[in-house]
Amino acid sequence: MPSLLVRRATAAILSLTLLVGSTTMTVAAADDAGAEEPVLDQVAAVSFAPPSLEVALTALASSVTPAKVRLPACEYQDIRTRYGKVKDWKKTLLDTNLKVRRSYQPRDLVSVSSAGLSGSGKVRKIIIDDLRALAASARRAGKPLAVRSAQRTYSYQAALFASYVQRFGYTHAAMFSARPGHSEHQMGTTLDFTTAPSVPLKTTFGESPSGKWLAKNGWKYGFIMSYPKSKQKVSCYSYEPWHWRYFGRDLARKIYQSGQVPRRYLYENFEVRR
Repeated sequence: MPSLLVRRATAAILSLTLLVGSTTMTVAAADDAGAEEPVLDQVAAVSFAPPSLEVALTALASSVTPAKVRLPACEYQDIRTRYGKVKDWKKTLLDTNLKVRRSYQPRDLVSVSSAGLSGSGKVRKIIIDDLRALAASARRAGKPLAVRSAQRTYSYQAALFASYVQRFGYTHAAMFSARPGHSEHQMGTTLDFTTAPSVPLKTTFGESPSGKWLAKNGWKYGFIMSYPKSKQKVSCYSYEPWHWRYFGRDLARKIYQSGQVPRRYLYENFEVRR
């Protein structure tokens, strides 16, 4: 059965065709009756051609406003994300609802020192070139960066989350720490930046010279802040100016230009898109 859009367009064409035919017949009848003044001026002399289906579909589609996709609430579920394979790293959406398997483990991990950054940890080799370019540019600008945390295994994240629960309680811990399987760090494309390896992660990093530089320039090298300020209802986590995920330069530019939180962009463009 034709789609609703095609049926509407077909009906529109039929209506226009009937209208044109009716108008032509009216003018012809008036001429035959010997009317002194032509009906509709000289409309009868104009050749009417019904619009093509393609033209009608284009006009109809341009007048339809797409329904806004509703972003799910930040609940604490364990739903397998749609793009949960290592090769799908650009499209993978992880939040408080969506997760990857325990066995998700990149095989191409290399030390962050390969990118000329101080600190410890490993990231996927595919991000090293842009990470190196980011670090070099920050140094030239006098805004040095260091890595506080990089890739984490499922078991490491489980232990970390458990320690936060013990200290702060489950509800509070879940506001700033991901449960195992839900952390972007497991992907190997996410880093926690700071100004020096020994400097703890604090929101004040966002107001530091290095933090401000990163916020302004990170996307140019393929990195986007996952949890921006005052966006907890959308991102699911409290503000983390140090937490940056690599998407590659092209996708990072699109996310940046959209003005959307990465979670919403990934959900609308990949997770629910067919």
